[in-house]
Amino acid sequence: MITVRRNKVILSVILVLICICFIPNIVDAQAIKTSVSEILSNPDKYDGKLVHIEGRVQSLKFNTSKKGNPYTTFAVVDPSNNSLNVFSFGTLSINRGDSVTVTGRYQKVKHVPPKYTFYNEIEITEDGVKKRGKY
Repeated sequence: MITVRRNKVILSVILVLICICFIPNIVDAQAIKTSVSEILSNPDKYDGKLVHIEGRVQSLKFNTSKKGNPYTTFAVVDPSNNSLNVFSFGTLSINRGDSVTVTGRYQKVKHVPPKYTFYNEIEITEDGVKKRGKY
């Protein structure tokens, strides 16, 4: 009888620990729908968060790293001409002037050793850019 009770307690503790470890990740997986101007007005509020924004593609560049990995950078611009930088691994199928939705993790300051620092950047998550047509 005592063994059964002890096993139930142990299982309960394990279940609670699993919930504590995984629930924050599940909640964090929901992107916050916001705007470029809102992020720029409150960067600390969104720093490190998964965000979802809309805007127009500007300053589009397709590049390859020194290790040979393709990547895409661009600015997403809102109707008031506020902009955020966007980074994605791979070559995206977008064009300058496209209206897009972007989902990714916003970082107020991003350090990439040994010498690069980026400001107000969204790193796109998988399937994080959707074309909406021309602005």
